[in-house]
This record gives sequence, structure tokens and C-alpha cells, in this order.
Amino acid sequence: MSDALAIDGGKPVRTNPLPRPFPGASMIGEEEKRAVMEVLDHRSPFRYYGPDPAYKTAELEKMFAEVMGVKYALAVTSGTAALIVAMRALGIGPGDEVIVPAATFVGCAGAVASCQAVPIFCEVDEDVHIYPEAIERVITPRTKAISVVHWRGMAADMDPILALGERRGIPVVEDCAQSLGARYRGRYIGSMGTINAFSFQMNKVLSAGEGGMVTTNDADLHARAMACHDQGTVRGNDAVVLPAFVGENYRMTELSAAVMLEQMKKLDRLKSHVRKVGGHIKRAAAEYPDVYVRCLEDEERDVGVTVILVFKTGEAFEWVKKALRAEGVPIKHAYGGKPVYMNDVVLQKRVWHNGPSPWHPKLYDGKADYGPGLCPETEEVLTRVGEYQLSLDWTEEDGADVARGLHKALRALPGRVGR
Repeated sequence: MSDALAIDGGKPVRTNPLPRPFPGASMIGEEEKRAVMEVLDHRSPFRYYGPDPAYKTAELEKMFAEVMGVKYALAVTSGTAALIVAMRALGIGPGDEVIVPAATFVGCAGAVASCQAVPIFCEVDEDVHIYPEAIERVITPRTKAISVVHWRGMAADMDPILALGERRGIPVVEDCAQSLGARYRGRYIGSMGTINAFSFQMNKVLSAGEGGMVTTNDADLHARAMACHDQGTVRGNDAVVLPAFVGENYRMTELSAAVMLEQMKKLDRLKSHVRKVGGHIKRAAAEYPDVYVRCLEDEERDVGVTVILVFKTGEAFEWVKKALRAEGVPIKHAYGGKPVYMNDVVLQKRVWHNGPSPWHPKLYDGKADYGPGLCPETEEVLTRVGEYQLSLDWTEEDGADVARGLHKALRALPGRVGR
């Protein structure tokens, strides 16, 4: 293959599109079909009662808790629901602040606002994770939780964050939506925080289309989470004495649970496959000083569903992005290079009603101004972060094609950005 770049008239690495991501969905097969049909044959898609319940949701909760190494797991309707339930279980409400990463999905901030609390955005490092020094800078007397997002398949550095939370008396919520199956020093993510959240949405590591899980080792928090997900009551457990309150419904259906039971059995297979494919990409990029390859050595800490490459400058990344697109192996710009607080709904603090919002002085006596320059470290890092999202649909040959494209582009990079 010619080394001439496709943008200079050379032959591209490939002409057919790269495979789609959707790792969990790529594994859906006969097992999930049979599991769903079993629920339908029972004619009882509701988790608590029906003509002949199969109790798939309870089975999933038991399996999930055992696999993740936690005492309690509660199935809910989505990852956002899991965050809302977790924070409401902690008692978070009007006037409270929750620290969230400045680089994450908008739903992480939205869940805070749905609890009538205020998201406070925190800087991230080159792994796109919050870190203790940055967290310390935004803690106030109103801080009621620290939300740690394990970003794009990789476990955050939890020990110093947990130590900070314990020292300051602030609960740590692990947001594991993007990284189910990652491990940190021998423990699965979602087993270390005070209360934690997972997502089974279409883009996630494992998927039932929608769905989520709340995990904790605290019996009281689990009971409160159960009430928060089921109209403010705890049903089916006479040992729990908890005054009922006005609540909402975030209960998972038996159909979603049936799919997730089968997905859980395939987690190790998925991790093994995407790590092999991603290994081609990581090793190629690691040969060049212009790129930082996230989680290159610590495989346990990275599920492997996303390969993250952090370039030295935004200018370099923009050029490489154009070159790789021409080679037929395009790299994505994570979140379009923008922090979550630049999302219009967050920037404008828009909610669903016209009454006092979480930021209104009647509810909140702090300061939370959003806009460019709020988290300059994050804004700069995000100009440099590229990603490849993998699934079982990717072959090792696909990974090798991306590696060849990276070699072509990165060999030509220094002279292309004015160095």
C-alpha cells in the first residue's frame, strides 16, 4: 500500500465504511429472543405480579449484585433514572449542589436538575475524569454528592476520590453508564461508591435498548432507592420500615430484564473481542509522541469498547481528523469538543416548567454561572480527544485498517501543523 496520503491523491486505506458501534446490541441473538418469549409466554411483563410471573427482574438484580460484588442492586428504567433514584435516595433536593464532570453526557447534569438540585461542573484530566484537586476547588457547604463518571469504558482513579469524599463527609456516586465491566484495583466499578448507577441504553456496553441499575452496599440507601423507584413505597419487604412519600415510577419491565440476563452472560466475550480489535489501534498510535493513548497498559481498567486518543494540540487533531476521514477510517471528536455546560439547555438553565428552577434564588443561595471559560482545562482537553467506538461487528482486520490509517497520518503530522 502506498504511503501517499489520500488527501494528497494517494490510495485510501479502505473504501467501505467502518462497522457500527452499539456493543451490547451487536451481541443480541437467539438467547435474548428465547428469554423474551419466555416472559411473553408467561403473559406477565410486570415485575411484581401477573398471571404467572417469571420474576426475571429479581433474577437480574441478584445476578448483577453477585457479579459486581455488591450487596444490593435495583433495576430501573434507564441510566438517567438510575442517577435520579440514587441521588433521591441520598436525599438530594432543592438548594443542594452535586459535582459533575464538565465533560460528560447532558443527562448527568439533567438528573441533578431533575432532583431540583444544581450541577456544579468540575475540570477533567487527559483521561477525561475528574480528579481530587479539581474537586476540592468546587466543593462548597452546599455540596451533597460527587458524581464520578467512568468515561468511555475506563475506570476513574477512585481511591483518592473516595478518600476525599470520606474526609469531607460527601457521598460519592459512581456513574458507570459508559463503562460496565471495567475494574479498578481488583474491584468492579459500581461497587466502591456510596450509591452507583448503570445504563443499558442502546449505546452502552450491554443493552436492552433502555434500562439501568442502582447498586449500593448500604441497606438503608437500598430501601430508599426502592421507594424512589416505585411511587415512594417499598413493596414486598416487611423488614423495611420506611414512611411512604409522593414518588414516581422507574420500575424495569420483565422484558428488559430478560434481555439483560442474557447480555450479562456475554460481557467477558465482548471485552475479550474489543480489546483485541482495539489493541491494533492503540499500539499503532502509541508509536508516535504526538498522541497519548489512554489505558495502554492497564487492560483491566478499560472495558475496551472505546479507544481514546488524546493529541498534543487541537490543531494536530483537526488535521489528523481530516486525513483519517480521507483514508476511510474516520475518528470521532468526543462530544464535538464541547463541555456539557455549553449544551444549550444547560447554558440557558431551561426546565419543563415556568416556576422556580433549581437555580432560582428562592431555592438556591449559591452561584452557578455557566458559559465559556468555566472549566478552561476541560475546554482545552476536549479540543484534542478523538475516539473509536467498537463492538462485536468490528473485526481485527477493521482494527488493523484503522492502525494503517493512523500510521499514514501520524507519520505525516509534524510538518503539517507548522512544527
